Amino acid sequence: MTIKEWLTPELFDINVILVALLVNWTLFSFASNFLEDFRIPARVQNLNYSAVLVMVLAYGALILLGLSGILQNQPTLYPNRYDFLLMGNERAFACILGGLFIGGPLGWFSGHRDQLRWTLAIFALLCEALIGISTLLWILAQE
Repeated sequence: MTIKEWLTPELFDINVILVALLVNWTLFSFASNFLEDFRIPARVQNLNYSAVLVMVLAYGALILLGLSGILQNQPTLYPNRYDFLLMGNERAFACILGGLFIGGPLGWFSGHRDQLRWTLAIFALLCEALIGISTLLWILAQE
């Protein structure tokens, strides 16, 4: 069975591209604090970290609604025990846009406070690690 057969149809839409961009931008933002040549302003870092946090919190809320039976899970070609992590392209896109349009301004207007920026950075990195682990669990649980 190829990897394409494992995955849900239309999973690699714009959502995967946007999440990958957010993950990479968060890592670049975090690393820019330790580099001389490449510096991202503190407000832009806060914007990114806040957007990631809001996106993952919305995703977590959708997972909880799916586990409680209020929302239906995304159907897959080959079901496994981690299908509760899937929500569908429309809901994923709504989480991404919600993170950008709600978390972005919150981070931008929070200013240049270093303690807040580092707290947001740590939580954003942890949230993105959860996204990566969840994706790996779902892929590896295919039978």
